[in-house]
Amino acid sequence: MKTMILAPPRVLPPALLRATKPCASARGIFSSLLVAGSLSLAAVAAALPARADSSPSLTEERPFIDENNAAMAKMMDDMTIKPTGDIDRDFVAMMVPHHQGAIDMAEAELSYGHNQQLLRIAQEIVAEELQEIAAMRAALGDKLTPSEAALLGNSASALAPARADRRQPSLEAEKPFLAEDDAAMTKMMNDMAVKPTGDVDRDFVAMMVPHHQGAIDMAQAELRYGHDAGLKRIAQEIVVDQIEQISLMRLAVGEPLPPSVSSPTNPTVPSQTGGQAGSPTREQPPMKMDGAMRMSPRPSEPQAGDL
Repeated sequence: MKTMILAPPRVLPPALLRATKPCASARGIFSSLLVAGSLSLAAVAAALPARADSSPSLTEERPFIDENNAAMAKMMDDMTIKPTGDIDRDFVAMMVPHHQGAIDMAEAELSYGHNQQLLRIAQEIVAEELQEIAAMRAALGDKLTPSEAALLGNSASALAPARADRRQPSLEAEKPFLAEDDAAMTKMMNDMAVKPTGDVDRDFVAMMVPHHQGAIDMAQAELRYGHDAGLKRIAQEIVVDQIEQISLMRLAVGEPLPPSVSSPTNPTVPSQTGGQAGSPTREQPPMKMDGAMRMSPRPSEPQAGDL
């Protein structure tokens, strides 16, 4: 599937715009790890949220929905990897395209959205996730692009992996980590299968909230099973930042917060699926990441506030 070229964010600096796609070395990793006969892009696209119908508001929303569908199809294809037994490296191999998916969704909101609060949050998502992509790659010791090095500044060298953090790869030891990641992505894609309402801003929140929750769940799996200290610090930052952004996005469209979320900036609030951000539960059912993992329409017609 060809990558869709999205309209650039309205006020982001050129240095950030140049880094909106995963770097060449990271993409090389993904290409070499793709599983033969894995998830079909056509199958994913066919099950993504339905295209808008002919009513005026839904027709106006069609470009936004199409860009989101393309972003999610590409994301799931790039996340389909062959496990290496190295939990930290496989975490990055999956989280980088997941972050790129969030960037693409945020850029679609910047192109078509109207809510000023959400536009500011979308800009923050682009900037923060670009920086986290660079930080994760630095933590693995990957060579950074000039734009990634500029994003990290002097902190790049501090993120270099310590020898003591490295482990001998083990596919057997990695199984629980992969099971939790697979379950998280299956739930995320199911929860993102929303019926378009014609309201770009509300539908952006309806899809981005479960996408952020997926990142939280992936980061929690890294916190439980990963070894690299630098990556675990980044994973903790992902959890805190995305919990905060979920709350802010919901507030921006007038949705109530869950009773347990007292403050969008409280790093100890429970995640949106009920687990603690700092001490997530292990009670996640294993699920193999294969062709069955794809967006499918919900049996009912949820509104944005249902998420």
